[in-house]
Formats: sequence, structure tokens, C-alpha cells
Amino acid sequence: MHTNHERPWYRWYVLFILTVIYAFSYVDRQIVTILAPYLKKDMGISDAQLGLLYGTSFALFYCVFGIPLARLADGWSRVRTLALGLSFWSAMTAMSGLSRNFAQLGAARIGVGVGEASATPAAISLLGDYFERAKRGTVLALYSVGVYVGAGASLAIGGSIVAAWEHAYGKGGVSAPLGLSGWQASFMCVGIPGLLFALIVLLTIREPARGRLDAVAPRKDPHPFMHAIRDLGAMVPPWSWLTLRSLGAPRREYLRNAMYLLLAICVVVFATSATNHVLSASRNARIGTVFGMAVTSNLVQWLAIAIAVYVCSNWYQATRLGDVAAHRLITGSKTFFCLTVAGAFLAFAMNAVNGFVFVYASRELGLTAQAGLHLGIIAIIAGGAGISVSGYLSDCARRRHALGRLYFVCFTVTMFTAASAIQYVTRDVTVFYCAYAVATFFVPMWFGPLQATTQDLVIPRLRGTAFAAFSLGANIFGLGLGPYTVGLISDASGDLRLAILCALAVLPVSIGSLLLASRTLVASETVARAELDRFNADSVDEQLAPAIEHQLTH
Repeated sequence: MHTNHERPWYRWYVLFILTVIYAFSYVDRQIVTILAPYLKKDMGISDAQLGLLYGTSFALFYCVFGIPLARLADGWSRVRTLALGLSFWSAMTAMSGLSRNFAQLGAARIGVGVGEASATPAAISLLGDYFERAKRGTVLALYSVGVYVGAGASLAIGGSIVAAWEHAYGKGGVSAPLGLSGWQASFMCVGIPGLLFALIVLLTIREPARGRLDAVAPRKDPHPFMHAIRDLGAMVPPWSWLTLRSLGAPRREYLRNAMYLLLAICVVVFATSATNHVLSASRNARIGTVFGMAVTSNLVQWLAIAIAVYVCSNWYQATRLGDVAAHRLITGSKTFFCLTVAGAFLAFAMNAVNGFVFVYASRELGLTAQAGLHLGIIAIIAGGAGISVSGYLSDCARRRHALGRLYFVCFTVTMFTAASAIQYVTRDVTVFYCAYAVATFFVPMWFGPLQATTQDLVIPRLRGTAFAAFSLGANIFGLGLGPYTVGLISDASGDLRLAILCALAVLPVSIGSLLLASRTLVASETVARAELDRFNADSVDEQLAPAIEHQLTH
């Protein structure tokens, strides 16, 4: 009798559920963009603080917890990991609606980042065991449809909830339940359904055997939580130093780690000083004071970035010393590094543009809240269509040429950049909407191809870890710096259009990184296949060892 996950239709059901969860994550992540004008009015936050809320506060903890939660997904139940993460980030989104000031909202956004760090590594690993290698580009592209369904839904739903709430209770919201304003109700309305959806995950998705489609003998991690905690400890001092000691690291590794810490401190000091000086006092308001020192949004921003870079450097160092396969295939792979850099700059441009699209439309073009609904519908249709066809087209390109996926991404990001430039130069509303549709169609086309390529570079036990490692660049640099950079330039120059166009100027770096990756991709895939053969051989030896020992002793 076949189990549910062996039936042909069931794996497509799993893909659908995981895509819906991905959409949930982006609704909760992107809802800040449509609520930005209301947050700026009620809390008096600046564009830079908006970028910090949208990007940095989320990205820092998404990165820090992404690695250990990915390792947990690789060693424990991926379904349970996903359900727990969904419950947590949904609860934190709902709690965002209870925020009364910038600090409280920032803390809630941190919780959203921690919860969402568990989702995609677990989902990517599950899909790798439900769909064979030849379909992974298509499958991951379809999974990534959730990005623009969620982003579009956040624009459409968030504005609609605010409008309905203000129509029912007035803009003051004095008579509203709990005295909540429209934007607070929006946070709660998009967060609570996720708690119910976590039950659907637990009750309807089954855990498949790891590596079953790659002919890999399953190997269960006997201590998944301990290993996840160990990975987290390897990132954060003083446990990171104890990890080096347990790995028998030579003295030069301690010196290397000290250099990482010194570099992080220098980033905080010099970057904070530089960005504080480019902003006027009214644009650089104090969040608080610590030991008499003013805490500005710039200090929080660069402290978060420095911490993220430092802890991830610690993880890379521990992985290089303690996991030979992970270092060979991920942290020590030139191909993987180039793909990560390309993804980082693509994410920088994407998040910089998407984070301020509604603010730009309302401020520069005079569009009303109804524009949020229009932009949301365009994002769902154009973005969803772009991601959907990108998987099929990139897989076709891969079958025709070993480097087809990378060349495909080079073409699509060029089209996105050109359309975005037109979108933010024109004064015509119709041209703005049309260019936004074209840009939104092309911008997500790098998700599936690059994710599928990185998955082809690792063995099954490292799938979740590979996704988390690839996401570090996209989240620390792309999400952590993209929106903030636009907000900073906008606050300093008073020109939001200029700020967005500056963010689009990173295209040559992305294409250059992809071309560098193409030079070593085939060799790296060969290394991954050899590692898989070695992994299978070791698994067979482990299974045969008791029988051989029995024959020898009898």
C-alpha cells in the first residue's frame, strides 16, 4: 500500500501548501511597506528608520538563526520545524499590532525574522525529497511564486484593512476595539491566520525519507537539537571561542577570529559616524541613550550589520574547521561564493526598489491608498507569472547548456533593471504602472535558477544548510542594506527617486559574479557528485559493518 507522499498528486499538494506558507511569510514581512505612511504619521519615523524596520531588524536575526534552524531542519523533522517557525512568526506579526513606539515595533520585527528563518530551509529540503533533480528548477520557481503572491497580497490586503477599519471607526480609532488604529489592526489580521495554518502543516504533510530520490541511504541525526544549538554557539562569543578550542584550532585561527571582531567594531564606529554626519538633526532622531551616548537609527543599523557579519564569519570559520563536506561544497567553494555574491546584489536592488514603491507612488506621483491595491494586483499577477515561467525556462536552458541557468539570470536581471529605471524616471502614472509590471515580471526570475543551482552543488544532508548559507548574502547585504541605503540617501538628499536609481546601479556586479561562477560551475557539480558517491559508500559500509563483524566473530 502506498503512503500519501508516494502518490503522484500528493507531492504537488505539498508544493502548494509550502508555497502558501512562503506567501504567508512575505505578507508578514512586506506589510510594513504598505503601512509605511501610517507608521510615519503615528510614530514620526524617518525613511531610514523605515528601512531599518523593513530590512535590518528583520534580516539580522533571520541570518543569525537561519543557520542553526537550517541545521535543525536537516537533522530533525522538517515538518515540525516549519510548523513551529510559522506559529512563532505569525504570533510576532500579530503582536506588532500592539506596538506603541518604534522600539516595540522593532522588537516584534526581530521575532518575525527569527521565526521565518526556519521556513524556507525546511521547505527546500522537503521539496528536494519530493521532486527529482531534473524538475527542481521548475519546482523551486513555483515555490517562489509565494514571494510575489505574498508581497502583492500585503500591498492589497494591508491597505484594504486600513481603509475598512478607518471607515468603520474613523481615523482616530477612539471607538475601535482596544483603541487600535487601522495599521495595528492590519498587523493582527495578517498574523493570526498563520497560527491556524500551522495546524494544517502538522496534520497533512508527511516527512519523506531523506535522499530517497538521490539513492542516498537515510542517516538520522541522533542529536539534532544539540547540533543546532552547537551551530548557534559557534556563531556567538564566548561559545564561538570554546568551539574553536573543541575543534583543536591552532593559534592563527584565534587571531583570525579577533580580526573579525575588530573589523566589526570598526564598521560600527566609522559607518555610524559617517552616516550620522550626512543627516540633519531632524532626520537623525535619537531612539534613546546608553551611558550618556545617543542611540540613533544609524547606530542600530550598523551595529546590526556588524553583528550579522561577525557571527556569520564565526560560522564559516567553525564549518571550515569542523565539517569537511560542508566546507568543500559550501564555505570553501568558489562557485558557491560567486552565486552568493550575485544573489546578494540582486536582493539589494530588489528590496531597495520594492521597499519604497508605495511610498514613492504616494509621495512623487500623488497616488492614494487605492494605489496599494493596484500595485498588489500587479505584483501577484506579473510577479507570480514571472516566477512560474522562470523555472521551466531555466530548466530548458540548463538542458541545452550546462551554464544555461546562469545565462538566463543574466538576461532577466538586465530586463528588470531597465524596466525599473523607466519606472522611476517617468512622471506618467500609466507608464509607471506598465514599467512596474514589466520589472515585477522579471525581478523574481533569479530565485528558482540560483536556488536550484546551489542545491545541485551539495549532498542531501546539506540542502537546508546550503539554502541558509546562500541566503546570508541576500539577507545581510540585500535586505539588511538595500532598504536602509535608499532611506538614508533619501533622507540626506531629499530625493527618493535618486536614492532608488542609485540602488539599481549594482547590476554589473551581479552579472560579473554570475560569469565568474560559470567558469567553475561544472567542476563544482562534479565535486558534489563525488561527495555524494562517497557519502553513499560510507552509508553502505555502516550498514554492512555489523554483518561483517558477526561473520568474523563466528
